Amino acid sequence: MLSIDLSLIVVFIVIWILLAVLTKVFFNPVRNVMKKRQSKISGDTKASDKAEEKYENAIKKIQEDINAAKNSSLEIKDKFEKEALKQKDRMLSDISSECNAQVKEARKALDEQIKQLKKEIKKESSDLAKKIEKKLLE
Repeated sequence: MLSIDLSLIVVFIVIWILLAVLTKVFFNPVRNVMKKRQSKISGDTKASDKAEEKYENAIKKIQEDINAAKNSSLEIKDKFEKEALKQKDRMLSDISSECNAQVKEARKALDEQIKQLKKEIKKESSDLAKKIEKKLLE
């Protein structure tokens, strides 16, 4: 059978002492370093997640601002195009009315010239008729 002698008890006590010393000297500092490392990693992961969230929010805000600026520029462009078309229509109507006024003035001037020329023709024709009559009667 197994006999328990003093050496077994001494080995058992030495192992427990060695385990206690190793735990105190080696395992606990290693565990502490690993806990600190794990807490630092989790802190860095949280900070990374927060930074990524801030980055995404900033990107979203920038994208919204860009879209708002595009919409605003399109509205301004449409406004200017409409105003340009209105000015074009106004200018065309002004030019058309000015041309019509000039045509009326030219017609008046031509009518007056025609009246004068008719008077002159009548006068010249009557003078010519008198001359012809004199020549025939002579």
